[in-house]
Amino acid sequence: MNKPHSLLQISIHGTDGSLSTFTLHDPASIQRILNELQHSHFFTRERIIIARHSSLIGLVVSKIARIDLAGEGLAGWNPKSPPDGPEFIEISEHEFLSELETRELEQVERSQRQLATGERFAGLVDVHLPGGQHIYLKLHGVTALAAERLQKIHYFLTLPGLWFRSPGAGFGIVHLSAVIKFTACPGPPEVPAEAWLANK
Repeated sequence: MNKPHSLLQISIHGTDGSLSTFTLHDPASIQRILNELQHSHFFTRERIIIARHSSLIGLVVSKIARIDLAGEGLAGWNPKSPPDGPEFIEISEHEFLSELETRELEQVERSQRQLATGERFAGLVDVHLPGGQHIYLKLHGVTALAAERLQKIHYFLTLPGLWFRSPGAGFGIVHLSAVIKFTACPGPPEVPAEAWLANK
């Protein structure tokens, strides 16, 4: 009996709401694409070229909102942004709003939060994309020292893309330069010096 092929399905969501889906079976091609997607300069390139059996497709990278990956080709693969940062998991809008209401995260005053180093924490992030699209994320991590937390916030704000785990054992990456707004609840006690401080 022949050994089943590796499989990777790639879904590319445009900022205009378009969707392009491709499937790969060659293990070497799958590995090359996964390596490229993890490169910090991936979203700085001008185009992605997709070579199909009967066509050649070019996608402008600046017009990509998110990329979703699924399939057997992801076995054992676990990207994170940054590698030592929290894990982000995509959840439904219903689950997001339910957790937000249950935990009353919107009522937690940012500056009054008490975080013990080494303590595990959880939070929620609403990523707002063009066209009214949203990505609802839940995050889990371990509390670092205050100086390290601020350093990680600065690093997060300069990331070109953010990896997250998708429902069904897949992964997604959101193009942060295409994001209109993101809201993190609860907010961290430390904020960048250039942040605008608002009462509400």
